Formats: sequence, C-alpha cells, structure tokens
Amino acid sequence: MADDTRDIRTFKAEKNMSDTADDTSPAQKPKYERSQSQVGKLWEAFGNPEEQVNMLPNAIGKKANDVSMMEAVKTLPMHTTTTFYKTGCARDSLLYGIGAGFGIGGVRGILGGMRSIWSACNWAVGVFAVTSLGLHEFCRHRRRQELDGMKQAVEMMAQLKMKKQREKEEQVAEAARLAEEEKKRKSWTNPSNYKFW
Repeated sequence: MADDTRDIRTFKAEKNMSDTADDTSPAQKPKYERSQSQVGKLWEAFGNPEEQVNMLPNAIGKKANDVSMMEAVKTLPMHTTTTFYKTGCARDSLLYGIGAGFGIGGVRGILGGMRSIWSACNWAVGVFAVTSLGLHEFCRHRRRQELDGMKQAVEMMAQLKMKKQREKEEQVAEAARLAEEEKKRKSWTNPSNYKFW
C-alpha cells in the first residue's frame, strides 16, 4: 500500500514539473502580447499619415484606383435603387420636377424653333434636376419641422397627463384626509364629542 501512495505522489510531482516546463517553453505564446506604442496603434487604426487617404485600402481590400464602376454599382443595395420613388417626398418632388422640366423645355423648344432643340432639352433636364432637388429638400425640411412639432406635442401631452395625475392624486389625498377627519370627528373615542352638563 505504501508503494501505491508513493507512486501517486511521484506521478503528481512529475506532472507539476512538466506543466511548469511547458509554461516557460519559447514555442508557446504568452497570454498577453506586449502592447505597441501609441503611434503604432494610431497608424494601425488610421493608417500612415504620409499616405494619401484615398490611396488606403477600402472595405473590399482594394485601393481606390482599383475599384471599377461596376463594383461601385454593386455596392448599392438593389432594393433601394428600384424603390427610390417610394421614399418620403420623392414622388411629389419628381412629379413637380417632370412637370417643370417639360414646361420650360417645351416653351424653349417652341419659341426657339428647330435650331434650339438641344438647348431646350438641356434646359428641360436642368430645370427637372433643380426643381426636383429643391422640392425634395423643402419637403424634407417641412417633414423635420412636422416631426419636431409632433415630438413637442407628445411631450406636452405627457406633461399634461402627469399634471392631471398629480391633481388626481392630490384630490384623492385630500378626500382621504377629509374622510379621516370626519371619521375622527364622529368617533366615540374623541373626547370633544362628549358634552358635560
């Protein structure tokens, strides 16, 4: 029996020695690597300041000059490119832009005759673009104002609700106090209820 316990002890001692030998081996990496300097961390995060920014690799690992037009188009989600007219303010601004471009281009084409067709087309496209963009921004501005107004109205409604809730709680507290006073006044334990004559 003594031999069995001695064997277990020697086995544990040998295991502990082998574990400590493995920890100091150069092949194993330390748990935490030594940190870089602050400049090295900044260069790793933001790139070398001497390189031009547009020459840094982009998200797909290519430099800006290596990206083709088709790759740029592929980055646009197909859902948003096919349904851009469903976004807020887009429908109205596009319709007004089409109308204004058609009107101005038509008037320029009629008044200028055949020699100014290209000029009329250019005017129509320009008026369409300017009108559509202008009305779209105006509509977005109005929507932002409307959302701010709605936010203020919701806040005012919440304040009004809180005020009514406080008033109701005060009324309940006042009614409870009056009921307690009335109960105390009518109580048989109240000495002021007894008359001595």
